[in-house]
Amino acid sequence: MPPLAVENILKMTLLEKVNNSLNTQAFTMYKEGLFYKCYNEDAMVFSQQVKNYKVNAKFVKSVGAEVLSLGFPMSEVKNGNLSLDVIKIAINAASYKEEAETVVFYIHENIKANYQKYQEALANAKELVVAEKQSEYNYTNRQILVKMIQEFDLANSTPMQGLVFIQELKNHIKTQG
Repeated sequence: MPPLAVENILKMTLLEKVNNSLNTQAFTMYKEGLFYKCYNEDAMVFSQQVKNYKVNAKFVKSVGAEVLSLGFPMSEVKNGNLSLDVIKIAINAASYKEEAETVVFYIHENIKANYQKYQEALANAKELVVAEKQSEYNYTNRQILVKMIQEFDLANSTPMQGLVFIQELKNHIKTQG
């Protein structure tokens, strides 16, 4: 793909940025506010080859699919913590071109080839985190129920208080899981 004209980049939609990430000969970072951002394949390349920043996944209606994005402060580049030359070397780019709203690195090889596997791995990791949080939540809920039962003074309670207590436990289970 040829380099993009600056006036086109200023009007570029997220869908166009996502489509640009498909280019196997270029890695593009977009200047958005105080951050550099990259999408889908480019986000994968950055997190795998440059620096392991968190990649966010979000369904975007205008794109019609889940979009992966990664952002980092421009100050990282300006302060020299993560220079464009360091990024160029990390992704084995032939060269790069910095424009008003983008930095495009021209890459030698197809380092975006394993994107599908990367996307699946992210989805699996996300599912594991959700399952782990659910497990923690269930454990905490069980602890609350156990504590409620342990603290109930059965010896000094009337049958009616016992029935009310059982109803409280049922309500807690019903509302909290």
